[in-house]
Amino acid sequence: MRVAENVEMLELAAMGTAIYLTLAWDKENLVLFDTGLPGQAGDIVKGIAAAGFTAKGITHIILTHQDIDHVGCALDLLKLAPGAKVLAHADEAPYIDGRKTPVKLAAMLANYESLPVDAKAWCDKMRAGFANNKIHIDQTLADGEIINICGGFEVIHTPGHTPGHICLLLKESGILVGGDAVNIANGQLTGPNPQLAFDAGLAARSFDKIEKLGIRAVISYHCGYLQIKGQVG
Repeated sequence: MRVAENVEMLELAAMGTAIYLTLAWDKENLVLFDTGLPGQAGDIVKGIAAAGFTAKGITHIILTHQDIDHVGCALDLLKLAPGAKVLAHADEAPYIDGRKTPVKLAAMLANYESLPVDAKAWCDKMRAGFANNKIHIDQTLADGEIINICGGFEVIHTPGHTPGHICLLLKESGILVGGDAVNIANGQLTGPNPQLAFDAGLAARSFDKIEKLGIRAVISYHCGYLQIKGQVG
């Protein structure tokens, strides 16, 4: 779905529902925001092709955070685009590159013996997924930093869902790539699910920060696209 002149939202089936990746471009760059679950590289390649590009043309992969449904295909895509740079917040990098155990996996492992059978199965799947997807971060990001490609992206540090979660404000279009820091319900922008947050209070404060940005529209990773009422596209 084309949501701006140089921004495409890619919809992928996942976990019985959908996830929504973002693709942005200019004459020299092709940027993918987040990379789906392990095993979805083929679907991502098809989505990029449908937008008029090839996966080998990816120049940058920006990861909003460490969760397996966001980092899962980064290594597969880097095999197709070996020159692409991977970017993430500095606080998130050690969890993505394997120096630290991802926070939600660590919490599950700490209580592994008391988990129900289905939760243990998911924990085991996550552990294997992360073990096979340790990703080198080429550039760490900080709050307020501007990435001067594709019309400019502003890094918005929105911790809570994970410690180093970021959103990216696409300056040219006014669209926020919201990752898991935002959801959409009944046509309204809502905050992240507190039950899935590393720190629910911090996640709520990050959502307050987002609401003050004056964004035109948002792409929520699990909910899709929303035009913000009162904002002119």
